[in-house]
Amino acid sequence: MFDLRLKILLGGFSLALLVIAVRLTELQVVKADYYRNAAERSLLLKPKRLPFVRGRILDRTGEVLVSDQPCWDLMIDFDAIAFGIAKDPQSGEDLLTLWKRSGRAPQGVSHGSLVASLENELDDMWRDLDAFAQRHWYEAEQAAQDRCRTLYDRVRRIREAVARRRGFDAPVAEERVRHTIMPALDGDQQIAARESFLRYPWIRVERSSVRRFAHNTTSLAHVLGRMTRVSAKDIAHDPNNEDPFGRYRADETRGATGVEYSSETLLRGRRGRMTLDRDGNVVTSEMIEAENGSDVSLTINANLQRRLYRLLGATVDQVPESGGGAIVVMDVPSREVLALVSYPSYDPNRFDEWYATLRDDTVGLPLRFRAVSNRYSPGSIIKPFVCLTGLTSGVIDLNSRETCTGYLFEDHRDRWRCWQMHGSSRRKAHGDVDVVEALTGSCNIFMYRLGEHLGVDGMTSAFDMIGIGRSSGIGFREESYGINPTSSWLATNKGLRTTPGLARLYAIGQGELSMTPIQVASLMATYASGTYRDATLVGAAEQKPAWTLPGDRESWQAIRSGMYGVVNDPDGTAYKYAHFVNDRYALVGKTGSATAYPWPTAYNV
Repeated sequence: MFDLRLKILLGGFSLALLVIAVRLTELQVVKADYYRNAAERSLLLKPKRLPFVRGRILDRTGEVLVSDQPCWDLMIDFDAIAFGIAKDPQSGEDLLTLWKRSGRAPQGVSHGSLVASLENELDDMWRDLDAFAQRHWYEAEQAAQDRCRTLYDRVRRIREAVARRRGFDAPVAEERVRHTIMPALDGDQQIAARESFLRYPWIRVERSSVRRFAHNTTSLAHVLGRMTRVSAKDIAHDPNNEDPFGRYRADETRGATGVEYSSETLLRGRRGRMTLDRDGNVVTSEMIEAENGSDVSLTINANLQRRLYRLLGATVDQVPESGGGAIVVMDVPSREVLALVSYPSYDPNRFDEWYATLRDDTVGLPLRFRAVSNRYSPGSIIKPFVCLTGLTSGVIDLNSRETCTGYLFEDHRDRWRCWQMHGSSRRKAHGDVDVVEALTGSCNIFMYRLGEHLGVDGMTSAFDMIGIGRSSGIGFREESYGINPTSSWLATNKGLRTTPGLARLYAIGQGELSMTPIQVASLMATYASGTYRDATLVGAAEQKPAWTLPGDRESWQAIRSGMYGVVNDPDGTAYKYAHFVNDRYALVGKTGSATAYPWPTAYNV
């Protein structure tokens, strides 16, 4: 009985072993090729980055001013950079593995000989890159190895910054990807690059895009802005640091100035990812589509901008002592900026090519965004607002009068004078004037007295209501905020106390008080509407809040009547320059001139 059971048990084991042997034979012999191919297909290649297209910038009519255009980038694995520049051992091992897989590495040699061959291969690569740049690429002045050394240093700084944030050191994403070494290749260049670098498996030519400005955008160069390479600081402080598809990479660019900077979050998209198997098929489950950036529509009218730029250029050319100028056109109700002109400017498509010349032009200062960056003493254009402040505070009323003999102090005619009459050494004597007459003739003596009564604090508190000392609202990083010289500002920045003399200067728009051209345009819109609102440059933005300035109807009517007289009264300071008769329109304005200190144009050391 026992023998029978033992035979049955052994028979069962034998049958099971037979089934396993048959199955193994089927797997390893009959269907070996099938399963080998299936295993190969299951191995995925390194995911490929899918770039996004940066959003376009358009004017208010829909004209495209800036857009991304298709091109190709010559890219190199960071392992090749790290081993070629710093002889990083881990990068060297990874590079050897890639070289062996490509079938281009020497066979049957020792590891040491293989490393030496790899170093020679990289030396050949640097020479080939420089030769290619000399023949095909416009930025051939800097050696390829030097460009890669800069890139290597940038990635190392990124790693250090991330390590400080994390609290421990570890490789960062920038060390595991390819980096652009020659961007924006055209069709012929990319074909030549593929042929020139076929032997190097760590170099690839990949599709990309490049930022291009539309034809005839010289007048808009400052407004549109420029792009720059991402820095270690950008990456360390990137708000999208936790988003692997939205965060900055070391080989990318970002907006540096103008709208490119202020609308960076709108214009920038999110990268995608594509994964292939060994047969080159897309693995659908691993696919992540790139998200392109949004278009940005400006309130600027490009044709108006170009026309004003030409007119301003013709005027500046007629005044040899002038280095340039600015024009700002603003819609009064909405504060939409219709034109923001700085002259001289430059062709933004040739900025890199002309940079050295633009930088060294210390007379025209073509890189200076005058309309938003330059601070000027406003001069007499501040007088209407100072008068309004006096009327609303009760310091003066509509019947208040001052007598102007041309001098505030008859015994000291060398100081505190009214303005000098053109072509002579005589000072304007306006006689007995009220608010309207003082503004029409731009009487300094009236304003000196008013400034004494208001005091520095009374005026600077009012200046805050019209945005002096704050951003105009357009969001440009190169914007200056002007100076509102409050008591605390004077003490902190100048070590000064408030005095009647300072109050007189501020009442005529001089001294430390300063404004930018865009702030001046906003001030004129405030005179016209009675309300203050931040300026708007991006058309899709919601209308910004406005607040009504103090002052009754009669007070506002008085300062507007004075400004009307500036242009339309024969005694007005702008009558002979700007007066015109039109059935549909009346021109209202205010002349303003102030002492301006010259810019240094050269230095002797």
